[in-house]
Order: sequence, then structure tokens, then C-alpha cells
Amino acid sequence: MIPPADDRPAAPRRVETTHLLNDVRPEIAANLAVDEALLDEIEHQGGPPTLRIWEPTTLGVVLGASSRLQQEVHVAACQGDDVPIYRRASGGGTVVIGPGALNLTVVLPMSAAPGFGAVDFAQRFVLERVAEALRDRDHLPVKVQGAGDLTLDRRKFSGSAQRRLRRHFLVHATILYQFPLPLISRYTTQPHRQPAYRAGRSHDDFVRNLPLSRDRLIAALQAAWLPDDRPVLTASVPEPAVRRLLAAKYADPEWVKRF
Repeated sequence: MIPPADDRPAAPRRVETTHLLNDVRPEIAANLAVDEALLDEIEHQGGPPTLRIWEPTTLGVVLGASSRLQQEVHVAACQGDDVPIYRRASGGGTVVIGPGALNLTVVLPMSAAPGFGAVDFAQRFVLERVAEALRDRDHLPVKVQGAGDLTLDRRKFSGSAQRRLRRHFLVHATILYQFPLPLISRYTTQPHRQPAYRAGRSHDDFVRNLPLSRDRLIAALQAAWLPDDRPVLTASVPEPAVRRLLAAKYADPEWVKRF
């Protein structure tokens, strides 16, 4: 649970990513591997705060690191429709992604702000930056609610998750902007843990798309995180690390089905 505002550490005025990773793969599994490889590379080899934005070209269901497959996914429906199921390295719940769902990855150092040692503070900080950009640039009354949702008119259009290492952390967010929403209830169950503001609503009554074009959404995300007064530098991840993670985790059905 995110603590009340008065109990949270003061947010730093500005923490920017200085690098942008333009690395989008055709397969969802490979994109998940790239995200983890990015965090590992920065943690172990050093590197700057980095932003990555990617969008799948195909449909898929993605479990959180500890999500329960049989509890959270309508497996028979996925199998009948040939919709693959994946598992990511960050926490959070199960999501359905595909065309019309942008995926945001932000990697930051713990040392960037005193409050980043707290999971809830770090996650909310990232989401507040996105919400602020959407409010300022597109005049949308976006709020952060629950344990890591972005909402518009009390309906969720984005969920988030986090993975933490010793010196750096990664926040994932999936942002729905032109997604076929009925697929969420077709492929995923009603979550067991729900924020109070959801009030028991079904997926169909609770989830919505953000009314922005893809280009405007990407522009807002980049404005939230990239410096506007100096050139943006390009990040990269080592290809052997991506292949290793694919083989060990993301392309391995046993790893996906482990819970």
C-alpha cells in the first residue's frame, strides 16, 4: 500500500533519464529479456538512468514474477486463441498486451533520491512523473491511485511493476491507448488483490484506454523523462545477455509455468 502523502519522503525536484534505449524486438519474450538485460547491465557494468518505450506487434498475456498462472489466467481461452503466455522479471499482476498498449521501462539509481530505498516511494515517483506530463501537455486529469495505477476518471489505463537490485531499480508500466479492452476479461481473471478505489468493478467496468494518439503519448513520456536542454544519448544492451535470458527464462515454458 502506498502511504499517505504526508508520510512519504519529499520527492526530488528532478531526476532525469539521460539515455534512451531504442531496441524493440518482434517477440514479446525478447522485449522482456531486453528490459532485464538493461537493468543488469546498468547495475553490474555501470551506466546512466535510461528510458525505454516499446509496443508489441502481437498479442500476449504477461504474468508478474510471482503471479499464479492458473489463478490469474484463463489458460484454456489463451490456448484456444493461440495467445502465448509469458512471465516478466518484475512484480505486479498479470496483464494483456499487444498493439495499442505501450510499455514503459525506466531504470534509475537508488542513490538519485533518499526516498528511492522504499519500494512504494520509488514506484509512485515514476508514475507521478508520467501523470504530470500528461496533465501538463495534454490537459488530462490523470491521477496515481492504488498501489501503482494511472487512472482517468477513476478508471485504470495503466498498471505498473518494479524490480530492484542492490543499486538500481526498474519500473515497468503498461499504458493502454488503443487496446481492444474486452480481451482483458477474456484472458485474465478478476484479481484477488484489488485497490479500494476499484470497488469490485469488473475489468470491463474498470479498465479504459487513454484518449491519446500513439505519437502524443510517446511525446509525453519522453518529455517526462528526457532532458530538454541537452542531447539525448543512446543506450544499448549486450546481445549475449539477451540471448542468455531468453534461454534461461523468457523462452522457457517451464519458467513461465513455475507458479
